[in-house]
Amino acid sequence: MSFYDHETGGAACPIFPKKGRRAVVLCDGPPPPPGVLEYWLGGADLFICTDAAGHPYDQLPAVPQVVIGDFDSLAGRVLGGRGGPTFLRVDDQETTDSEKALLYALDQGYEEAVLVGAVGWRLDHTLYNASLLERFAGRLRIALAGQYADGVRLAAGETVSWTLDPGIRFSLLPLIGTSAGVTVEGAEFPLLGGDVGPAGLAAISNTVTFDPLLIRAGDGPLLVLVDREGSDPGASFEE
Repeated sequence: MSFYDHETGGAACPIFPKKGRRAVVLCDGPPPPPGVLEYWLGGADLFICTDAAGHPYDQLPAVPQVVIGDFDSLAGRVLGGRGGPTFLRVDDQETTDSEKALLYALDQGYEEAVLVGAVGWRLDHTLYNASLLERFAGRLRIALAGQYADGVRLAAGETVSWTLDPGIRFSLLPLIGTSAGVTVEGAEFPLLGGDVGPAGLAAISNTVTFDPLLIRAGDGPLLVLVDREGSDPGASFEE
């Protein structure tokens, strides 16, 4: 059974509950599984698409308020339309379209964002989008909604206690170097002050065994990836 409640939507996500004004950003990567975008739009205050992501927009669960990017992928297509989104062209080659969307949300006073369609296809884009969680740390809370799992950042020393079903898989990855002194309780492979990093433990595909799952980051930030299902990661979002 999924721990995602579609009635309350992403605002009540157990690993990324809404704490402030939230933007959902649909990136121009592989389209998310059915229902994922609809789930995260639940409780969102702003919906942004980057460049050609989601085009044509009438096929999406909601019409985006803003489409942003350098429009290299949307060139030659119809941009306007009464009642449609606002198109913001940003010719900054020093930032990706995903980053442009986050900077826009930040400038508009949003406090958190969910990146959807930001992983897959090009490895360089996937790795860079994952690094945005650290790049925007302290300015914008970000969740990374992948094809089968969602990722959030834990700051150094941060502790979380999540109610997750037994059997849910999760992984820990360092965002900078090694996170020394990581603790995990409520999992098949618990940790007590372990080091997670290139020269440390491989904390991949651990499994929740009892409620709550407790994770305490060490002296460096962690990317925590949590599968949506215990057995079939995409099943909860099938139509």
